[in-house]
Amino acid sequence: MSAGTVDEATLAAVRAHMKSVRIPGFHDKVYKDECVFSYDDPESPGGLYVSLSSFQGFGESYLPLDHSRTGNGLYLHLVHRRVPLPKAEVEAARQAAQAAGQLLLNAPTYRLDKSQALVVVSGPGPEQRLRIPLPCPDLPERVLQAIDAVVKHESVTQAEALAVFEEPRRVSKYAANLEQLNTGRKISPNPADWRCDETGVKENLWLNLSTGFIGSGRKNWDGSGGNGAALRHFEAGGRKYPLVVKLGTITPHGADVYSYAPDEDDMVEDPGLAQHLAHWGIDIMKMEKTEKTMSELQADLNTGYEFSRITEAGAALVPLAGPGRTGLINLGNSCYMNSVLQVLLTLPEVVARYGGAAGGGLFASAPADPANDLPTQLAKVAVALAQGRTGHVKPAEVAMEVDGEEVVPLPDDERVTAVRPLAFKSCAGRGHPEFSSGRQQDAAEYFTHLLELIARAEHTQAQRLGVTSGGSSGGEQLAALPLPAAFRFNLQDRVQCGESGAVSYKSQPHSLLMLQVPLEAAVNAEAVAEYRDRQAKRQRLKEQSAQAYIGAAAEGASAVAGAAESGAVPAQVSGPGSGAAVVVVAGGEEEAVLPRVPFDACLQRFSGTEVVEDYRSAALGGRATTATKTTRFATFPPYLVMQVNRYFQDKDWTLKKMEVLVPVPDVIDLEPLRAPAGPAPGEVLQPEQQQPEQQQQPAAAAAAQPAQAAAAAPQPDPALVSGLVDMGFGENACARAAVAVGNAGLEAAMEWLLGHLEDPDVNDPLPVPGAAPAAAAAAGAGAAAAAPEADPEKVSTLSGMGFSEEHAKAALQACSGSLERAADWLFNHMDDLDGAVAKVLSEAAGAAAAAAAAPAAGAAAGAGGAGAGSSGPAPVLDGPGRYELVGFISHMGSNLACGHYVAHIKKDGQWAIYNDEKVAVSEHPPRDLGYLYLFRRLPASSAQQ
Repeated sequence: MSAGTVDEATLAAVRAHMKSVRIPGFHDKVYKDECVFSYDDPESPGGLYVSLSSFQGFGESYLPLDHSRTGNGLYLHLVHRRVPLPKAEVEAARQAAQAAGQLLLNAPTYRLDKSQALVVVSGPGPEQRLRIPLPCPDLPERVLQAIDAVVKHESVTQAEALAVFEEPRRVSKYAANLEQLNTGRKISPNPADWRCDETGVKENLWLNLSTGFIGSGRKNWDGSGGNGAALRHFEAGGRKYPLVVKLGTITPHGADVYSYAPDEDDMVEDPGLAQHLAHWGIDIMKMEKTEKTMSELQADLNTGYEFSRITEAGAALVPLAGPGRTGLINLGNSCYMNSVLQVLLTLPEVVARYGGAAGGGLFASAPADPANDLPTQLAKVAVALAQGRTGHVKPAEVAMEVDGEEVVPLPDDERVTAVRPLAFKSCAGRGHPEFSSGRQQDAAEYFTHLLELIARAEHTQAQRLGVTSGGSSGGEQLAALPLPAAFRFNLQDRVQCGESGAVSYKSQPHSLLMLQVPLEAAVNAEAVAEYRDRQAKRQRLKEQSAQAYIGAAAEGASAVAGAAESGAVPAQVSGPGSGAAVVVVAGGEEEAVLPRVPFDACLQRFSGTEVVEDYRSAALGGRATTATKTTRFATFPPYLVMQVNRYFQDKDWTLKKMEVLVPVPDVIDLEPLRAPAGPAPGEVLQPEQQQPEQQQQPAAAAAAQPAQAAAAAPQPDPALVSGLVDMGFGENACARAAVAVGNAGLEAAMEWLLGHLEDPDVNDPLPVPGAAPAAAAAAGAGAAAAAPEADPEKVSTLSGMGFSEEHAKAALQACSGSLERAADWLFNHMDDLDGAVAKVLSEAAGAAAAAAAAPAAGAAAGAGGAGAGSSGPAPVLDGPGRYELVGFISHMGSNLACGHYVAHIKKDGQWAIYNDEKVAVSEHPPRDLGYLYLFRRLPASSAQQ
């Protein structure tokens, strides 16, 4: 059908669906850049179909699914195609930019030819689609308005893409009226002429924009960097001239500017940088970058050795692509998420639930807003990685000449072999102060955060996901249990009183094993000390502008390969006397020598005996004494995630990285660390932590003394509860966790929460002190706990937003009492709010009925402590403690707030490196530099060998 005209039959087909057509307003979300179920977009072979009812985008393969789910019949079809530009046109654009005094670094080499059409869908087959090319003024006015509004509306994808980047540097308040002295100095444009005015060094140089002084930058935390001359000049000048620019980073686009002013003391923007540089004879339009920016140095700091090792730089890596080898494009400091997802989605149980045939079922059962549904978005990523469905194909070879003109070849499109998990990042990070930002994060924290989100989703949507609550039997099938069961294990602490010898045992669930690194156990301590001494001498040589340092070496010391004149390594030369002379060259470099700590030493630190001070021993009547504590495995999980803790808190309260090698073997046997089945013969156990008088007190008398009961009952630490709430857990659940672990700390409480997310009463308020025994006496108590009363203040707040009281209570109930999440839940279910509320209320009624039918189980839960529910404890799948390494995540950087993450995964007997969008064969996986390790339990037959 030609553009602009339609017949009456076509208009009738359009009018049949006009009732569902909506015109997007300011607050509507329009998904016109990417399919909500896949990574198809307008540049995909089939283009993208945007519903004129829901404003959600769908790839060609998911168009029939949306039509059958919603009955929507009108879609805006967007198709974009890349067309290479003539080479002469690209060169002309560059020359025009240069003539205007601009430097066009990335001139466009292609254009996007965009076409639009209205598609009327009446069935699942392609033959049941009626395509009307646009523009077409004959279409009904409401349809034309809807199309125009969708085209002009900001895409959700575009808005979220902007949100992932870090906040821009603030403009320095000293830049607008910057005082610049007239010293007559002009700075040479030749970098070879630059040197520190105080020390003469030629690296890491900063120009004071006010005085023209060139000084060396500050020393980094590890001793590298500069000597601080630029800062000393600022201090000597009465702190009057704070702005400095890093020479070597100046380009027509800007430069690194730092403010030494105490009220800024950070990287800043200088809007007048071009004029300020011109004062010193520097033409910003003619400058080229010769040094790394501070952002680049931040990632490179102290990582030269580990970066080349972890990314296997210098090796001819063979690229991989396709199913199981699909990359994840970095969204801006999202490598921590990419690495965790790649490792998590290598588990066959996760792939089967989210990435295989079940993935299509999750799309079919997705809620009205699939973009905000975690299982749907996890399935979207899992299907792409497991099946290699990126939504893009390698373009066909195009002729180098079009109409007689030579064209520029189309650039490689990373979307052919990788996908952009922007929708997943937004969904998984929503409401979290850190994971919703564009800042770098700790991969271990993200793993536990993601595991908690998945556990919550699998608990609330168990039927949809085919998940059973399970029990603690090892015979449970992992494929049907919640995902946290794959990682959950129990650690048992044995504490023995130093005076009485009485012993207590306590088990706690965990999902991540943290190993500390004992640096004192390094097997190459002497070589490390010698290397650091040579590095210190090199630094002194640079500061003194000397060329070499000659010192005496110990007699018999082995020669170090390489020649001094090459500047590669320190060399030894013959000399008089009993020793050799060691020549340290100022500009010399050598491979870093890092401490090497055996893996067994880390296990020994974990399982060793720890002295506990100020231990309150029940055997001594609660008197303080010392005790010894040992930790063992009570159970072993199917998959063990191990964190090698390479970070420590320095004296200035900042996290610093411990540069150390820990060779982790391919197979580990932890069975020797399994806890005994029970107390050893002759052991005396600690008495119960109760006073005999309270045990003998009748229930009626206890009810008559609520004040005494309240004083005896443990209370949650408010600071600990607040820290857990900040991680996204419900307040009631956090209070229960704090009480359950005796306010032992954030990590212990978080581990407890992850192990009890499936408990039906985990989000109930703590029982009133002294009332717990009576609560189990009535069958209605379980029903009351299954649906706790909503906080009136929170209900009032939501009602003030225009929602009914019933809707507000249901939202709070669905979101564990969290006001922020409840508000988000209400807005996300606006399309069918009554239906969503009815579903929540019906589920609550079912839970209440189940609780009322099992009062005995509820009573047992109350006796067992907070967090235990009528369904029993969270499932723990115990088995042999022998594992094989199947993947690990490495971090490069000075601390967890910067740097880069890379994953190495073993599939089909072959190691592969997953460096964001790049996937390749790994020839030498750096198992000694990992941060998080994933181990898979070996089969019983293998474990016995």
